[in-house]
Amino acid sequence: MKENINNLTAALIIICITVLSYNYTSEKTVEIIEDTTDQAVVEDLTAINQVEISEPVEEGEITTISQVVISGKIKWPKNREARFFTRDTSITTYVDWIGKFNLTFPLDSSGYITFHHGDETTAMYCNPDDTIYITINTKEFDETITYTGSEESNFLAWKFLYIEEMDYPNVKTILDTTELNQKLDSLTNPMHLKMISLALNDNFIESEKKEHEQMRNYFLAQYTKNQKMLEMIGKAAIDFTYPDMDSNMISLSDFKGSYVYVDVWATWCGPCRYEIPFLIQLEKDYHDANIIFMSVSVDVEEAKQKWIDMINEKDMGGVQLISTDGSKSQIMKDYAINSIPRFMLFDREGNVISVDAPRPSSEEIRGIFDGFKNIENQTEEVENLEEE
Repeated sequence: MKENINNLTAALIIICITVLSYNYTSEKTVEIIEDTTDQAVVEDLTAINQVEISEPVEEGEITTISQVVISGKIKWPKNREARFFTRDTSITTYVDWIGKFNLTFPLDSSGYITFHHGDETTAMYCNPDDTIYITINTKEFDETITYTGSEESNFLAWKFLYIEEMDYPNVKTILDTTELNQKLDSLTNPMHLKMISLALNDNFIESEKKEHEQMRNYFLAQYTKNQKMLEMIGKAAIDFTYPDMDSNMISLSDFKGSYVYVDVWATWCGPCRYEIPFLIQLEKDYHDANIIFMSVSVDVEEAKQKWIDMINEKDMGGVQLISTDGSKSQIMKDYAINSIPRFMLFDREGNVISVDAPRPSSEEIRGIFDGFKNIENQTEEVENLEEE
């Protein structure tokens, strides 16, 4: 009897959990947040079909909004949310206790949509009136996601894995633009062929081609920038002059006779801040070498006090300068810097060794500095012999 009562109790608990889960999911199925010029508007799904008409509609004229239906099942869900992002809207639906979800939302034109669950994100493509079913296992997110009703989304899932296995062109080792274009063709041509074989939406194919063209332009720009940097090696440095914390004007050329290691950075830059402890340690380890450690901040004038506070707080040594012109700083233009941190090396004669030197966190920079010390020691020995 007691065993039957326990079984009955367990069954009732399961039923209650199921009903509560169903009610929770039913009551709060979809949350749509649309960006507007005034404020974010949050709507319930029940209000989606209510369209405000600001102008008279002629008799017989019908105003409709195309609806996209997306449903699916997530195996091993990370949480109860499945989120979708269009260009200007965030849509959240809630996953039930067995991993299923369902939502409907308006879409007036074809386009890319971002699907987010847990800490994973992927891209999909929707057309107005699409009905799409997604299946996914969170333990192998990208490898298991499949779409029924959207071959374009299946292509994007394949494309992600394809690109992950391919090597992007290394502009530092490529000889000329002909070789670069050949490498880019070998990367994009298989994607073009697959799109054609799948008979995908023409608008989608055109969008992908534009993305490939943008990628080509990016690598060509990077190649051109790298060539400019290579041309600087061995030539006289382009001098620069900036104030230190005491408003003293300091120039790169002031330190001829020493090697100069320059860090171009900013207080708002996370990767820049990451390198600071390594830079401080590097300066301590090579304090007896003929190396000047110089940091040039490209913070704007309004952030000058923050720059001073950070230098004091982190006890940063070396020569600390600031341009206060941000991304428009002359040093950024002269040395083709479009991302920071950027480290540069100059020799004792004021010539360029590298305008894209290894970072303080790398072992490579220590090897270079050890080489400088050896040169200094050899020079000192030769001078001593000459004096004798």
